[in-house]
Amino acid sequence: MSSLRSLAGQTAIYGLSSIIGRLAYFLLTPLHTYVLSKGQMGINTDIYSWIAVLTVVLTLGLETTYFRFSTRRDVSEKAIFRQTYLILFSGVLIFNILVLLLQSYILKAMRYTAHPEYLWLLMVILSGEVLATLPYARLRQQGKAMKFALIRLTNICINIGLNLYFFLLVPYTMERGLYLPAPVNPVLGIFLANAAAVVVQLLLLAPLLKPIYTTQEPAYPLRKILRYGLPVMLAGLPGIINEVFDRQLLKYLLPPATSLEELGVYAVVFRLSVFISLFLQAFRYAAEPFFFKNADNIHAPALYARVMDIFVVLMALAVVVLSLFLPLIKYFIHNKFWEGLYILPILFSAQMLLGIIFNLNIWYKVTEKTEYGILISGTGAFANLTLNISLIPSLGILGASLALLVSHATMTLVSYHLSRKHYPIPYPVSRIAANILLATAASFVLCLSSHHWLRILVFFTTLLMLASINKQQLIPFLKQLKTKWNR
Repeated sequence: MSSLRSLAGQTAIYGLSSIIGRLAYFLLTPLHTYVLSKGQMGINTDIYSWIAVLTVVLTLGLETTYFRFSTRRDVSEKAIFRQTYLILFSGVLIFNILVLLLQSYILKAMRYTAHPEYLWLLMVILSGEVLATLPYARLRQQGKAMKFALIRLTNICINIGLNLYFFLLVPYTMERGLYLPAPVNPVLGIFLANAAAVVVQLLLLAPLLKPIYTTQEPAYPLRKILRYGLPVMLAGLPGIINEVFDRQLLKYLLPPATSLEELGVYAVVFRLSVFISLFLQAFRYAAEPFFFKNADNIHAPALYARVMDIFVVLMALAVVVLSLFLPLIKYFIHNKFWEGLYILPILFSAQMLLGIIFNLNIWYKVTEKTEYGILISGTGAFANLTLNISLIPSLGILGASLALLVSHATMTLVSYHLSRKHYPIPYPVSRIAANILLATAASFVLCLSSHHWLRILVFFTTLLMLASINKQQLIPFLKQLKTKWNR
């Protein structure tokens, strides 16, 4: 029991620091959309999409490898940390050397020949994030959740503080005749803030690198480390490609004169769907330990089905409420980006399906058939890339959002089909489908209609229909509330 309480406490700390970080960066959106043009926002999105993909590649699955081997009795934790970190460092070093040697070709391909500093700062941020992976993993392995959170939050505070300095304090003082040092290009300001935060983060994590130059224990076979880590990296690639590679396709499949502007609009509207993904992330931190804790329970399948049922209802309600308040929420971004709001219902639906995929995928995790994870995410990535290539040239950001929705729907169907074969869970499929379709239809009307009374009518009608669909779940819940109230 005490170990479970410890796990719950550490999960809360890790989860809180991660969610606070995402929320804090999300709250910078109004500032960035006000200061940056659509094209500059496109550049920002482009660089960070590359960082997301390359982080998965350069990490080489070594974080999971370290966790796996550091707990074995025949392996020294310090020795495996030393070896995995040296592999990681070597990979980052070689990658940086190759980029510097080929930078003229890379800059031409990325269309940034006039701004080589974008590439240099990309490398600083990417290298810093990758090299921080294993020290953070070591803190988690040692159970030092508070130290982990403090370093993460320090990184966040520096990043946000410099953003506020560049975009609020510097303009304020300039109006009063005081000129503080700051980059002229606002995109560069965002990258410099992140790079500075990453450097400070590495300095704070430096004490954890002590085993690299002190341990004398024998190394673990390199072949076994790479045999374990590389498949983990390959399994993660389809997932990250599915989530961010549409940014690159928008950049290269649309006309060069407008592609970055379209990319900027898509990225900003996508940020509004983060309201749903923040809920999903909070759920994941709570649900994953719960799922594994109950994996050996004879009633686990029924329990997982119940969790999915409740989760879908909450997601559907969240989408309907956010869609109703879109006339207010849209002021969170600058009005120059409002032209892309019409794709928001599609992105909301895609986020709902992503939550369903997380719940569905528990089957291969508890049965340890993780190879199916590659199949599921790979199928989604294939559908995403194929549809993006087909739809973006003619439909632009609408094509990208439709491709994301269809790829998530594809992964949902594949995972559910495999689950029925390998680990049957009695999901109420018809009720789940009805909730998703109803929330999606309501979201389209609420987001796209400007008639106030129609929107109010649709909202309350949707609530009544959701209540009717889920009355079997609501009645016991309401009875429990009544009993507690009477007590």
